[in-house]
Formats: sequence, structure tokens, C-alpha cells
Amino acid sequence: MTVRFPEANYFIAGSRLRPGMDGGYTVSSLRRAMQFQDHAGVNPVLLTFDFWPDYAQVKRDFINIGLMTQHTVIRNLFQDARDTPQFLHSALVKLAEEITPPRGERVETTDVDFYGRPWRTIVADAATGRTLHTDFLTHDGRPLLRIPYVTGRPDWHRAPISIMVFGDDGEPIGTIDGFGSLYRLWLEHVLDTSPGGRCNMVVCESRQVGEMLVDVSRDDLRIIHTVHSTHTAAPYRWDSPLDTLWASWFEVMHRFDAVVWLTQRQREDVERRFGLHDETFAVVPHALDQVQMPSERRDPDLAVMIGRLATLKRVDHALRAFRLVLNANPSARLDIYGDGPDETRLRALVEELGMRGSVRFLGHRANAADCLARAAVLVFASTYEGQGLVLVEALAHGCPVVSYDVNYGPSDIVSNGENGLLVSNGDIAGLGAALSSVLGNKETIAALSAGALMTAEGWTAEHSMASMANVFERVLHAPPRR
Repeated sequence: MTVRFPEANYFIAGSRLRPGMDGGYTVSSLRRAMQFQDHAGVNPVLLTFDFWPDYAQVKRDFINIGLMTQHTVIRNLFQDARDTPQFLHSALVKLAEEITPPRGERVETTDVDFYGRPWRTIVADAATGRTLHTDFLTHDGRPLLRIPYVTGRPDWHRAPISIMVFGDDGEPIGTIDGFGSLYRLWLEHVLDTSPGGRCNMVVCESRQVGEMLVDVSRDDLRIIHTVHSTHTAAPYRWDSPLDTLWASWFEVMHRFDAVVWLTQRQREDVERRFGLHDETFAVVPHALDQVQMPSERRDPDLAVMIGRLATLKRVDHALRAFRLVLNANPSARLDIYGDGPDETRLRALVEELGMRGSVRFLGHRANAADCLARAAVLVFASTYEGQGLVLVEALAHGCPVVSYDVNYGPSDIVSNGENGLLVSNGDIAGLGAALSSVLGNKETIAALSAGALMTAEGWTAEHSMASMANVFERVLHAPPRR
């Protein structure tokens, strides 16, 4: 299937891209970029807004794990500022005639890049150890930008700070008013240095970046914002309090040219909450790269989990449920892929439950999804998700899913009794019973596996890219919303 995107410049904007960081957000963003290339013939420019000097090395690392190609193009705010600092000057606020000299002793720590060249100096108060600011450096080690250290607020990107800009002689020449102004300056520079005569389609994958860019108003710009996670706080129902980090995003949601949700359920929950039906909303789920052939190597006693060992994933629930499985099926085994802050606690729980010989911790592996070709079932016990990329990967490998029914993803993907089983949120006994009904039962596994592969046919990249093409066509022919 060939998908045709409208003629335009395409960008995918995120906060940062680093191997092994930010979990499914990084993987899904890069997969989307590769699907643009593979299924629509479009090579989007990846825009990263972090202060990091080594994106050439980052690209090499991602190529090695199959998430970028030699054709991938990355532009980074900091690296552009080092190469062409002139774009910073158009929005400088004039400095006061005198700069108040710093008081007290300072401790400076300088970091070097992949090639051993200084790229930033972190300045701290010698008496307290408190970080004061970071000087980001030019290629030859002169100060370029001084950014105050923001602490004590999760919405650090909205902090009312002044970012000092230095001239060629290393002396300060003015300030920029906060991260938002800096982000918008750079986006304007990127658009001005891209092929002209076309609309610029910016697919924004990061909430914080989207909030900052929404004030860029140009006739040749459309901003399509994707949503990767749930927007509510505990207990994560449709009417639960908004996550505090999402509240400011919802204040500007109506100004994006389109908002792309991963699941129909989340779109409906947002429309229900705010009493609206927004025609700019679309649903484009994480997609499969390809559907695998049915496996003849599936182990009827093997269950797997894939994800960070963090509280959000509720691996402890899965372990307690698996203890119930072992009571009925001593041959059952659980392999857990991933690392994270809860690993020590979870290993101790395995010992406490007497499951040392039945549970393995296999760490983070780039190819962890390959295990889904031989597993009897994927266990999914998250507290909440945006969709759950691993659920789609399980379908692609014909691996049945046993999952808590949480927001968002499981009920959009798992059809109870057809390709897996859904369990009431937090019901450990129910999770154990569902796993027991699958593990060791070859007929049940075969039926659910066939259902998984059938479901996967509707979750291919071709389908997702066709949906994205519809979004782009619609916004291209509508006036910008800012």
C-alpha cells in the first residue's frame, strides 16, 4: 500500500532523543519517523530542543538498534545555536548598563562531548552546593548561553527566567525571555532555512515543546500535536483530576491545527470532559512495522513482561498473580525484560514468594520484543498508559495478551476472549486466574494467537500513515488556528 502525503516540509519535534531514555515515547516517535519514510516516501527532519552536543553519536547509536537510518536528518537547538548564533540575536532584550557581579565563591564543573571538547560549565554555590546556572559553550569553549537552574517546579519549561546570550568576544550582549522565546526563535530559524514555497508540517511529539511552540504564527506553518500518555491523575478515570502537567496544555489545545490521539477512548474521554466535539481531533494509534508469521515455537508455559521496572508498570502485581499461577501449574515461567528503580525490591519479592526458579529478570534488551514470538502470553499490569506500544508488538507476533483494563490502550486493542483477556483494574486474583486459564493450555493459546494475528492486520503502518495523510490534507486546506 502506497500512501501519499501532501507536498510540504515535514518535521517531527520532540524534547530529546537518546537511546535508552524516555521509554516508549522515544521508540514510538522514531518509529513514526521511519514509517513516514517507508510508507509515504517522506523523510521528516527530527527537531530536538534539548542542550546536547552529540547528536551525530546519537544517530549512530540509533542506527545500530534499527530506529534510524543513514538518511535520518536531525536538527538540534543547541547545535544550531553553536553553528549559527545569529538567529538568537533577533529577540534579545537589551542588558542593563551594568551587570551585577556574582557574590560568594563558585564551583565550576565542565563537561566534555563525545570528542573530548568542552560544551558546558555547571556553576554551583561553593557554600551550599546549589546549582546556580549552566553556561553552554561554543565549539572553541567560549560562553554562548547562560541558563539559570530551575528547581522546585515540574513545569520548568514555563519558569520566568532570563537566558543570557554572549557575543563573539565572550561578553554578554542581551537576554532572551524564557525557554518559550528560545524554542520559538529556533523554530522560526529552522523554517526560514528550509525549502521555501511549501507549507511546514510540524508534528509535535512533546507536551512541553508543544506548549512553547503554539505561539508561533505563520501562514506557512501547521502544528499537529500528538498525545502519548494519559492526561489524568489518580485514579486515572475520565473524570479524575487533570495531571498538573497537562493543565496548561489543555489551555492551548484549541490552537493546534490538529490533535492526534492514540486511542478512540482517550479522544472520547477528552470530548466528554470538556463538552466538545472537535473536528481537528484524529485517532492514529502506534502502528506495527510488520505482522509476523505464526510461530511454531511458542512455549505454552512461558509468560513475559516487557517494560521499565518502575511503580507505574505494577510488576509487583504480576509477580503476586504469578504466584497463584504456580500453585496450579508449577511448570509456568515468567521472563521480565527491562530495568529500572524497582529492580531490587522486585527481586526481593520474588524471593519472598518462593519463585526464584520460575522468574527471571533479563534486563533491558533492544530486541526484547523478539521474545513475543515464542511466549504463550504477554502480561500487562500498568497503572495507566497512552496506548502501550508493547501491546501492539504482542499482536504483531501473535502473542496473546492478559492485561488490566486501564486507560488507555488495552480495551482498544484487546478483544476479550479473542486475542487475549482483560481483567478488572487492580484485581490480582483475577490476573492470576486469567493467566492460569492460558498458560499450559495449548488449544487456548493457539486460538488467542490466531486472533492476535488477525487483529494485527488492522494495526499496520500503512493504516496509520493513511490516517496521518488525511490529517495533513485537512490542515493544509484550512487556515492556521493561531
